[in-house]
Parts: sequence; C-alpha cells; structure tokens
Amino acid sequence: MDSNIGNNTKIKCIKKHIPDTAIIGDNVNIECEELVLGEFTKIGNNVNIKCRKFIADDWLYMCEGVEIGRGGCTGPKSNIFIGKNVGIFENTIINPSDTVKIGDNVGIGAEVMIWTHGAWLDITKGFPSDFGPVEIGNNVWLPARSIVLPNVSIGDDCVIGINSIVNKDIPSGSLAAGSPCKVIKYNHYPKEINSKELLTMVNSILGDWVTIILAKIDLDEMSVVYDNNIITLKQKDGETQFDVIEKTMKGFDNDVSQDLRDYLRRRGIKIYTDKLFKSI
Repeated sequence: MDSNIGNNTKIKCIKKHIPDTAIIGDNVNIECEELVLGEFTKIGNNVNIKCRKFIADDWLYMCEGVEIGRGGCTGPKSNIFIGKNVGIFENTIINPSDTVKIGDNVGIGAEVMIWTHGAWLDITKGFPSDFGPVEIGNNVWLPARSIVLPNVSIGDDCVIGINSIVNKDIPSGSLAAGSPCKVIKYNHYPKEINSKELLTMVNSILGDWVTIILAKIDLDEMSVVYDNNIITLKQKDGETQFDVIEKTMKGFDNDVSQDLRDYLRRRGIKIYTDKLFKSI
C-alpha cells in the first residue's frame, strides 16, 4: 500500500491519478471508472465514493464520513467535478445520479446533502419525480445541514444560510437563506473592504493567533505586524511575509510560519503554497 493511503482503504478504478502529495485516510472506499485527484488533496477517514467519474482539482479537503453515492450513481451522467480549493466537511452526502459540478473556493459544511434525484411514488398517478444536475459556482459557502435539490444552480459569490433548503436557482452575488431558500440580498458579494476595515480585521486575527501560539510554544524574539496589506512575521532565524490581497507567502518557512498560514486559512484568508496546512 502506498504510504499516502491509509489502512483498510480500497480503491477500485479503471483509470486513476493520485499524486504523491495526496493523502487518503483509513477505511476509505472509492469505486468509479475514473478517479483524478489534484495536488494536496486530503481525504479523511471513513469516506465512501461511488460514481462514474470523480475529478477534483488541487487542494480538495474532504473530512471524515463524507459519502458520495446513494441511489443510481453509476449511470452515464453520474459524474462529480470539483474545482480548486474546495472543502467538504463531516458527514456530507452528495448524490451523483446526475452530474454535480462544484466550482473553485467552495466550502460545503458538515451534514450538507446534495441530491440529483428524488422519486418514490407512482408518477402515473400524478406524484412528483425530480431528476437533474446540480451546479455550484465559484466562491460559494454552503454551510452546515443545508440541502440542495435536483436541477438547481447556485451562482458565483454566494453565501447560503445554515440549514437552508435550496430548491431553485440562486443568482450570483446573493445572500440567501431559508426553507425554502430565498434571496435576502441581491448583488451583495463580493464587497469592497476599505483599508481601515481590513486593518481592524487582520489585527484582530493576529492578536488571537499570538495568544494561541504563545500558549503552545516558547518563542524568543518573535513579532508579527500588519501594514499595507502585508503581514510580516519576524523570528530569530528569519522573516516571512504574507500578502493578504495577493494570497502569497514568501521568505523564511518553519512550523511557526506554517501555523500562522493555517490560522489565517481558518479565519478566511487562504494562502495556498506547495505544502499542506499545518498547525502546531
């Protein structure tokens, strides 16, 4: 078994590409015709994937207990396409009876359900039946316990309220919530943040991080400051710069600088490099 693939994990695919930077956890079952994982993919324990095609770009983060399957999930349209920098969190269910497309920078919260089919009662007696694809655009936050029904498209730059039922298309830039989900604000995202607001937000994040990191590790001669969109972390052995607009990291690299990068990620400033995120 490859060192990046966990115990009791079974991968049954006709065609597969798993890069060396990918990590697949324990007790994972993957069964599909084609499996393509991007760089720095991380799949947690007890994940089940069953579909025709599963194709994901770089930096997919999939937590424990995710299930991709259920119902008829091996047909000609039973495909999953996932963009870059996507998080799919605990116990989410994605049903690929039809195609599911997920764009870049999408966060799918815990226990979300995405369905591409729904039928049980006799359609010849007028009962409903719904089959169709789901498409989620770029820069979308679909938080915990939301449900997306078949034949739904969520546009780019959308935030959906927790525990919503999305049964119709949501236009780009929307803040939407409810059961059923309704648009609360149109053309609301993305929003421009002025330099003063950004200064307040970043300094608050850095203040929290300093408190946390100093409780974990004894650091001598460390300082961290924010000025003109750049976070500068100075340590005894070197200096690291994080650009919060361009999302870049340059300079000295060690566990502490990676811990700060990881903390920024968790607070909504995601800086992707050639390493997995790491917390001390």
